[in-house]
Amino acid sequence: TRAVGRKIVLFEWLRPSTLRSLTSNSQEDYFLRLNVPRSFDIQPDDLKSSYRQLMAKLHPDRHTLKPTKEQDEVGQKAAKVTHAYQVLRQPHQRAMHLLELINSPLEEEDSGGLVGFDFLEEVMELREEICNAEENEDEVQLKEISKSNQACVDILYAELATAFKTENTKTALKLTAKLQYRNRINETIRDIL
Repeated sequence: TRAVGRKIVLFEWLRPSTLRSLTSNSQEDYFLRLNVPRSFDIQPDDLKSSYRQLMAKLHPDRHTLKPTKEQDEVGQKAAKVTHAYQVLRQPHQRAMHLLELINSPLEEEDSGGLVGFDFLEEVMELREEICNAEENEDEVQLKEISKSNQACVDILYAELATAFKTENTKTALKLTAKLQYRNRINETIRDIL
């Protein structure tokens, strides 16, 4: 019944408009690879549990008596499962993957145009604040900027979940682009601290 439940979840997400674009896409579906529902707001514990179950089946100790070719194939499957897990456990990468699956990938050169001038101006101001805090060695200010930025990231997560649930691809693209900028701000601050 568990597999049936998954199929139901997958088919609920695969409405006709999405199904048409998926059939022409050669991109591997990491959600299928990990046997989890295709969703932006997938539960991290469910993702981790599925990953661990698959990796337990693919563990090298279970395949030591098999021919080398089969051991290599199992190793390749394990690598693919690990890569899928690495992508899906990161919300930005998960959003990017979902967009690729519906043939609407976010291109790096398009992200600035998607987010708009006001957002870009906000990001530039944040970067200036970060530079000033770094020059003044103001760790408290950097942590405050990080906390504020993370609150914006959390809002983007919720908005992205809604955009994907409602199949609003245009909004999902814009929000994913914004998330990309916000993640870079967090990375910059982490590198400084």
